[in-house]
Amino acid sequence: MVSDFDIEKITCTDLNQEVNQLGILLHPPEVINEKFLIKLRDCVLRLSETHPLKKWMKWISSTKPLNKKDQDQSRFLVETINSQFNLITDLKMKGEIINLLLEMPEDTLPEQLLKSFLYLLIGNITRSDNILSQIINTPPRVNWEKTGLKASLYHKISRDNISQIFKKIGKHPADRKMFQLLVIYLQSYYNDRNLLSLTDDYDTDEVESKMSLSFLELKAPHLIHFVRLSNMRENRRIQEMRSDKYPLEEQSYWFWPFFEIDPLISDSMVPELKRIEASDLLWFIYLIENEKIADVYSRKSGKTFLPGRRPFLKEAMNDHRSFMMSLYKLIELGDLNKDVINKTTDQLLRD
Repeated sequence: MVSDFDIEKITCTDLNQEVNQLGILLHPPEVINEKFLIKLRDCVLRLSETHPLKKWMKWISSTKPLNKKDQDQSRFLVETINSQFNLITDLKMKGEIINLLLEMPEDTLPEQLLKSFLYLLIGNITRSDNILSQIINTPPRVNWEKTGLKASLYHKISRDNISQIFKKIGKHPADRKMFQLLVIYLQSYYNDRNLLSLTDDYDTDEVESKMSLSFLELKAPHLIHFVRLSNMRENRRIQEMRSDKYPLEEQSYWFWPFFEIDPLISDSMVPELKRIEASDLLWFIYLIENEKIADVYSRKSGKTFLPGRRPFLKEAMNDHRSFMMSLYKLIELGDLNKDVINKTTDQLLRD
């Protein structure tokens, strides 16, 4: 989640409002220019050292040089990503890539895509496809949570070169069905404009023409179910979701938030909602954003929800994994205050 308001029009007086402070904190650092930083510095000079914007100014203005090892790895990876090769046969270079793969995390989507590309480059197509499979067989709620603010060197390199990585994976001469499924997954469950623009460049007709085949369903069952349901008329889709084909545990994470389901909502959903409330309260809060779901569950439990969930959301902001999803929900609730701004600054500035 990033802000996209016009920071160039912000005045010093505007900075007294929490919503504008948050807008600056969440603005992409790479698009903040020197002119704005000079203007902002003049505004924040009079603020206390503990003010979130003053701490943010020091963070955004500082550059932490990479150590020699990180510099060498960064240079090597960028050159590798932008090379013309689809397959590395040089033993020395292949060995360097293997060593990187052994120490590289795959906790975030950019890290996973970078690893998938590197495995493809050294000829391990199966391992490359397995990483893509892991992404598309993970509920979107879990993948969203992986977009915490803490970013490794590999995450940053992959993010900065994502267009080239996508191109190399998507245009590789090996079977690209798994990549096409990844494109469909991202288009189905993400709303990032840059990411969607990137996926628009890739043809998924081959996979879409085989959606009815069982072998494809085995590769990504929940995603295939979602796409099949997406292609149905609403009445037919509701009828299908009422059947025993799709367990409620699948529906609650893969279908409910992404379809118009009001005609489907009934007391039969309550046991699944209770299970999620006990095991995954953050996702429960997202689900009861639907007023009809909230009404059904309130009637059964005799309690209201969102007002009492604010303390949980603020506490969840302390964990980088749940920070963004919690902040997003607090913004929707209009619950912006100094505490929320300070927690946002702490997450941005943490090591």
